[in-house]
Amino acid sequence: MSDILHASTRNSTLEVTLHRPQSRNALSRALLGELTDVLHRAADDPGVRCILITGAPPAFCAGLDLREVAATSADQAEHDASALLTLFELIDGLTKPVIAAVNGPAVAGGAGLISVCDIVLCAKSAVIGYPEIKRGLVAAIVMTYLRRLVGERRAKYLLLTGENLDATRSVEFGLATEAVADDRLMTRAREVADQLAGFPQEAVANTKALWAKIRALGHAEAVAEARALNASMRLTAESRSGVAAFLKQ
Repeated sequence: MSDILHASTRNSTLEVTLHRPQSRNALSRALLGELTDVLHRAADDPGVRCILITGAPPAFCAGLDLREVAATSADQAEHDASALLTLFELIDGLTKPVIAAVNGPAVAGGAGLISVCDIVLCAKSAVIGYPEIKRGLVAAIVMTYLRRLVGERRAKYLLLTGENLDATRSVEFGLATEAVADDRLMTRAREVADQLAGFPQEAVANTKALWAKIRALGHAEAVAEARALNASMRLTAESRSGVAAFLKQ
């Protein structure tokens, strides 16, 4: 645990809290580095089966730290962009489920962060948006993930207007999975995390790995990969145990 990032394991779920409340949990270079490091360790830790990310009130994450952005040199700008992309690619490629519990505003880079999570539970008081264009910036790194997530028409609307969506509209747009009463957000997030952590882990990992692989493939190649995995998973010890238990019911 550090001053800016709190992490602890509960029931095989790594709970990570962005902790810069005075800056609305803006992603400073230090916080970005610590979050990347803790997720790398979680990827290799067999005791971690699920990851849950939230923010210290009053926000989930306000995006990049604009005080750092304002003083950026050309070399630093290149480094910062690479660091953000590395974090997004790490989360997007994890074979362990990643849940975002959006307890407050998730905007700019904060909205980008939830765009690469698997399940996004959003407090009803929270908002999600990509306001970079209003600041003379472009939400460039998140653009590919966002287009994949909500489709071109909605992605263009969000990026060009910079509008913040409330929890209900975020679900309608496909930015969030579920809107939850504020006082139930972490309870609901932990319910989902416990469910995912309790599933056979080889099946979970292979579901995520196949999902990542087939995104870049054409239909014929994708279904060939799916066929091969379907066949191999029938032979695993996990699946045979699971099927046998089901048949005994």
